[in-house]
Amino acid sequence: MVVVVDQEGKVDFRVYEVESGEEYVLARIKDATGGFIGKVHQACGEILFNISNSCFSTQRFKAPQTKRILSYIKSTYSVEPEFLWEKPPLCAALRVRNGKSWFALVGRIPKEKFGFNSNVTVEVINLKDDPRNVVAHIESKKAFPAYHMNKRHWYSLFLDESLEDEGIISLIDRSYSLVNS
Repeated sequence: MVVVVDQEGKVDFRVYEVESGEEYVLARIKDATGGFIGKVHQACGEILFNISNSCFSTQRFKAPQTKRILSYIKSTYSVEPEFLWEKPPLCAALRVRNGKSWFALVGRIPKEKFGFNSNVTVEVINLKDDPRNVVAHIESKKAFPAYHMNKRHWYSLFLDESLEDEGIISLIDRSYSLVNS
């Protein structure tokens, strides 16, 4: 595999067959299917990911409160955000350690998605709770119906210092317990 990064940061790569030296063009076709090409795509993805992690420092989330909350989740639950989607908005899932279920979703979302007349982006955390508590959180005006989640069981909190970390942390702990039980 040969990887080239141009001056604008655009990444291009080519995969070559070892024996013939010819380009393996299927590696560049996203929709190509099959067992072998699936392994090639996975290997290419891992190589590009490792190059990115080794060469670049990326801050996906910028709000100080988001950084503190993610640090709490990492230190308490040994959980790192998983960036599962390529397309914006930028969102990361947080899963219980020994399972596949999410207990939180952190993202940068335009405020207009929450009913505001503003395209400004805000960092949020979606948390799970009992439906009665979800309604209470939303009625208290401290939470919003969850972005892109089941609004009966999930709600969104802005990570903009409008709520204290301790309160958000207790809600994270509750969400984790609900999902992990």
